[in-house]
Amino acid sequence: MSTRDRGGLDIHNHETKPDGDNLDFSGFKPRAQSQKPSTEPSQRSAEETGFTTRHAPPPAPKIDGRSLRASNRTAQLNIAVTPQTKDRFWRLAQTAGVQTGEDFLNRLMDGFTGRQNGN
Repeated sequence: MSTRDRGGLDIHNHETKPDGDNLDFSGFKPRAQSQKPSTEPSQRSAEETGFTTRHAPPPAPKIDGRSLRASNRTAQLNIAVTPQTKDRFWRLAQTAGVQTGEDFLNRLMDGFTGRQNGN
């Protein structure tokens, strides 16, 4: 905190300036808050013309693959994918109700090859 004293404005109610003007601020009133214009007419017009919002959709919740991982996995499969592909993979895995990425990958491969339950 500063140890210097702040300079004052030397303004007090009912005083006069050296040139004789009255400095009475007792009648001072703050401005009234302005009313925000209603957005209803623009929303109605946008709905009538089919205009959609320019706001981005809310981001999908992130699924952390580490939380789905189980132990006893000794080999690792690394592939480079876009963040969208990774998120899609884990969303689909979660929807399928699998516990690990490996389980979901096995289901995908079985579906691709036409096998039933890894046979």
